[in-house]
Amino acid sequence: MAKRTAKAVKEPDIEPAEAAFAEAGDDGLGIDETAEFIRPPTDLRRKVREIKTRAGDPDPVAAAEAALKRMEDSFEGWMEEETVRLVELWAIADRSGWEAEVRDEFHRAAHDIKGQAATLGYPIAGRVAASLCRLLETIESPQRLPRELLHQHVLSVRAILSEQAREESSDTARRLADRLEEVTDDYLGQIDHAA
Repeated sequence: MAKRTAKAVKEPDIEPAEAAFAEAGDDGLGIDETAEFIRPPTDLRRKVREIKTRAGDPDPVAAAEAALKRMEDSFEGWMEEETVRLVELWAIADRSGWEAEVRDEFHRAAHDIKGQAATLGYPIAGRVAASLCRLLETIESPQRLPRELLHQHVLSVRAILSEQAREESSDTARRLADRLEEVTDDYLGQIDHAA
């Protein structure tokens, strides 16, 4: 077995944050002389290799955006599949009395829409799915789940997709998402207060 020896670690050549603050003055962030600056134990810059770009090298961000643009035609189908899955799992969960396994599948479907909707062009549907996830994550007892409110979330995601409410400029869809979030907050507040 090889014996490991400890290497002396040299402090990085970084101007202390305190000195940088003193030079910068008030930056509008509310940091003053009482702020405590914490130095990370490891300087990660030594672990990363910087790649120099040359003129004519492709821009990786532009390449990623171009790839998303090429895939845009598929987005509609993906969002449709996710929404159909959510609607089907709602029906199964409701019939089963919200058994744990089915509820988990339903939650996963809502969570998938929450995470993918903005990328797929439906940020408002993502907001509705996020509100639905909050209900499912906060309320453990199947008897306390607000069945009708859950159903309204599912129907709203489906309506947003069928009406092609892709942007925040869709006033009706935005107001619908706002209202569902308000009702969800109110219901969760009542549950919390009753507990």
